[in-house]
Amino acid sequence: MEIIKTKLTPKLLDEVEKLIREGLYVDRDEAIRDAIRRLIREIKYSVEEENLLKDAEWGLYGK
Repeated sequence: MEIIKTKLTPKLLDEVEKLIREGLYVDRDEAIRDAIRRLIREIKYSVEEENLLKDAEWGLYGK
């Protein structure tokens, strides 16, 4: 794995630490990796959904 450096606001870091204390993640690394995976999935889904809507509009209205 490659190491990257990033800066978080105190509020954001506090929220990550809270998730770790609640047992949702083992450490910061795991929480941040999961957040990035979720973001990528959300963006891909959003693009795919937009393309499907365009295809449906074209099929219905020829636009």
